[in-house]
Amino acid sequence: MFKNIFKRKQVISARSVLDLRDYTPEALNGIKSIDAVATLILPENPTPEFIDAFSKIHLDAVGSQFNVAKGRKIVKINGIKFSSDISLPDNCFAIMNGIIILCSAIKGENIEYALNGIVLKKKGIQNQGKCVSENGIVYELDFDEDKIKFFSNEIEVDASFITNLETGTLVAAGNSIEISSDVTEEMLMNNNIKFFAGNTIKCNKEILGYVKAYSIVGNKIKIK
Repeated sequence: MFKNIFKRKQVISARSVLDLRDYTPEALNGIKSIDAVATLILPENPTPEFIDAFSKIHLDAVGSQFNVAKGRKIVKINGIKFSSDISLPDNCFAIMNGIIILCSAIKGENIEYALNGIVLKKKGIQNQGKCVSENGIVYELDFDEDKIKFFSNEIEVDASFITNLETGTLVAAGNSIEISSDVTEEMLMNNNIKFFAGNTIKCNKEILGYVKAYSIVGNKIKIK
């Protein structure tokens, strides 16, 4: 008879997404704490009993919270994503994390989505569905999706590389870009080169002004 009285409450930890929409208030009463969860999904219209039980749970290092309709499928897009076309399942809630370059509209019927991390969107695109949250850093830039040189981690850019690019190219790297000392401002201007780096760009002082004017970085631009 004492078994339920002394039953240890559950600790939920280290989850990228935790979906509580199907939890009853009784089930919530069995949770002591929720720790290190990036995204917490709650019912769209929680009952007073659900709210009361949830309020008693200790939350630690929980990132975003979203209230989502029960019928919506949860979709996760993580890491580094470069896409000219993102089509989502109909009636879904999408969580996009990491570094994402959106060249054209997000497509899908009756969709909701959250953009987290670092997002570069082509200026002027009109996404379908509803963006419920833009966390982290979201940039807009006018670029040609057919003129992108994308590197998932890092790239060192030298004069030969620059002179062989098409005019108006966007050089993009998930982590960092290092521009060699043989690259001049004249080369960059003549080729109308733009840069995007998820972390840093390193360059010489002589081209710093151009790089600052025509670059987007998640962290900072450094002088070599």
